[in-house]
Amino acid sequence: MFNNYREILSLPGALKFSLAGLVARMPIAVLGLGIVLFIQGVTGSYGMAGIVSAVYMIVQALAGPGIARLVDRLGQAKVMAPIVITHLIALTLLIVSVYEEWWPGFIFVFAGISGATVGSVGSLVRSRWSHIVDTPKKLQTAFSWESVADELMFVSGPVLATVLATAVWPPAGIILSMITVGVGSLLLYIQKSTEPPPVERTTEAKGHVFSNPGIFAIIIVNIFLGVNFGAIDVIAVAFADELGVKSSAGVLLSCLALGSLISGALYGARNWQAAVHHRFGVAVSALAVGACLMLLANSMVTYGIILIVVGSAIAPSLIGANSVIEQLAPPRRLTEAFAWLGTSLGFGVAFGSAVAGNIIDAFDAKTAMLLPAGCAVLGAIIALSLLKLLNPSRSSHEARLEKDRRRVKVVE
Repeated sequence: MFNNYREILSLPGALKFSLAGLVARMPIAVLGLGIVLFIQGVTGSYGMAGIVSAVYMIVQALAGPGIARLVDRLGQAKVMAPIVITHLIALTLLIVSVYEEWWPGFIFVFAGISGATVGSVGSLVRSRWSHIVDTPKKLQTAFSWESVADELMFVSGPVLATVLATAVWPPAGIILSMITVGVGSLLLYIQKSTEPPPVERTTEAKGHVFSNPGIFAIIIVNIFLGVNFGAIDVIAVAFADELGVKSSAGVLLSCLALGSLISGALYGARNWQAAVHHRFGVAVSALAVGACLMLLANSMVTYGIILIVVGSAIAPSLIGANSVIEQLAPPRRLTEAFAWLGTSLGFGVAFGSAVAGNIIDAFDAKTAMLLPAGCAVLGAIIALSLLKLLNPSRSSHEARLEKDRRRVKVVE
């Protein structure tokens, strides 16, 4: 059943860079939650924690495509080495500024710098896969594998970060992220054989990748998906806290990741006949149904089971989004196009965590669940209504170039 995975991981250098990338992108699983737990643990405010986390996420989202554009032009190691060092320094100063009670503005400044320098390691790893594989089928399997790898982080990361932050030391989740990103980055960027070569700027590479209507549609849908992830992170902590078991919040988030891990593994193991944009539409619709089910949660057990259901739609949604982007984007802007996916998710996560935190402070965790449920439904409606724009035969870079050539011939 899993021959597809063995085939891609046997490619020269594939397993090494994928595992290194897995460690290097631990922040996606622990840093946002680590900031929430740290700020809330020290200040006692979910609202403040959500806002600081939102600043981190927003700046990360804004900076990600610019970093990816530089990577496309200059290469991964040359760009990312100094960025990772800056990231580690900024997180250190964030911790110090809170404990030393510096001017509150410094907290937001250091959170912003941390976000600006975290980069999009997932997009770099996916670009390496695009560089070494030779068929769309293998690339889909590679993207599925990376989604499964992400969920392995999300299964273990939140539990570990929550336990460390609540039982050991509030900034422990942030420190865990710092250690893994430092080690993982070192292991990843020294691997030159699988690094995509830098590309010179050409007419093809100018402009913005999201000028493609299909890519723009994916970006809009991803914002709504991101609201789910950001809101659920904060809601899970508050829900467990309201039940008197705050240290178990990581278990809830691991349930979400477990559902996504299982569905992602099965998704990549299967040879699909349906078009990828159709599968994406089905996945985001299933996610909307699952998000609405969260409103039925009344205990840790029921919420955990519902989060497994929600998670089972996450991996297919993200794999579908990456696969559509890969088919629609100009080859010379592929890393940047992947980074825009992270940017759109980041905006959604920032909005979701900030708004959910304030709803929790004003009401409770159950009321805050209306936010991810409503946004998931809106995202599904948008995806289904714009599904034609996601069709590669209509909106891919090559298809659009061909349409332009035909228009020129008609004019002539």
